[in-house]
Amino acid sequence: MNILLLEAGGSHIECIYSLVHILHKKNCRVFVACNKKLVPLLIETTKIEGILELPDNILNRQHLQQSLRIRKYIQRQRITHAVINTTEITFVRDMLFVLPRINYTGIVHNAKRLEKSFTYTKLLSRKVKKFLVLGDYLLSQLKPHPVFNVTSFYPVYFPNVSKLLVTKPADEVWITIPGEASQERRDYAGLLTAIEENNIDPHVKFIFLGLNKLNSLLNEKLQHSEKLKQHILSFHSYLSYEQFHSYMQQSDHVLPLLKTTGDDFFGNSRISGSFNLGLGYQLPFLLPVSYKANTDLLPYSIYYTSVHDLLQQLQQREIIQQQTLKIRQAYTAGRFSDIDYVLQDVYNFIVS
Repeated sequence: MNILLLEAGGSHIECIYSLVHILHKKNCRVFVACNKKLVPLLIETTKIEGILELPDNILNRQHLQQSLRIRKYIQRQRITHAVINTTEITFVRDMLFVLPRINYTGIVHNAKRLEKSFTYTKLLSRKVKKFLVLGDYLLSQLKPHPVFNVTSFYPVYFPNVSKLLVTKPADEVWITIPGEASQERRDYAGLLTAIEENNIDPHVKFIFLGLNKLNSLLNEKLQHSEKLKQHILSFHSYLSYEQFHSYMQQSDHVLPLLKTTGDDFFGNSRISGSFNLGLGYQLPFLLPVSYKANTDLLPYSIYYTSVHDLLQQLQQREIIQQQTLKIRQAYTAGRFSDIDYVLQDVYNFIVS
């Protein structure tokens, strides 16, 4: 069985990792078509039969040309199934008019579009009859659709870093905030203020695990506050896969640092990428109490009412250790202890 994984939106490479892993394990021949900037991030290339490189930014005038290239690639490699990642982009809509009729599955990163978007309900569904949403909780928020089938997908497989590029001191506690550090959707300002105003164990480190794009005011605070320097590590250049996952593999907690007011971006229609990282590495989450509604994360989370409340909880080391132990036990007893088991249903759905 020849299967093409297509990512033309320049992101969500984590979905490719999981799909390459499970499809290769099931003896499928896996091909990838993706943006040029993503090619170096395809870590397990020995599992991939061929790669079609796409432009990083596919302009409207290039839609037909690039669609014809993909169609030719599908025909030449005798592709029978394709998984389209990031179906939200307009290029995918236009591309599907050109591509041959094979077995398609689409990944939807904003689940509500399956109910409200004309593109999905009337256009994409002409050729794509199966869609994946990111988790059971998002799936539970959708009504059954008469035209296409939907199931859940947890992209929680990350290729192992064989040689760690950083070594964690034995006495430190690493709280990782994965992803680009910007104020748009995360409460970095609130965290910096709370750190300055609270007594914190000197061994607790907050790692901003992504390119630092904080504004000049917040970066000035980071540079001039000795207390912030003691507790925060940030990066001013992009991290390699090996750097990023060297930190993730040694983290103690994941802190998505989601805003609790004035931002409904991560709610009942989409997730933060840090959710998959935490589940994949079986780490305890530190989450706002409003996220108790997300039943996917409920067994694996410690909740706080404010960032100040979070820091006060972290001071109670014994209680945090007990909660962490309970979460570790939940992971051991639950489905995320076996990633291949988690991905089996997705494989069955794709090839059906």
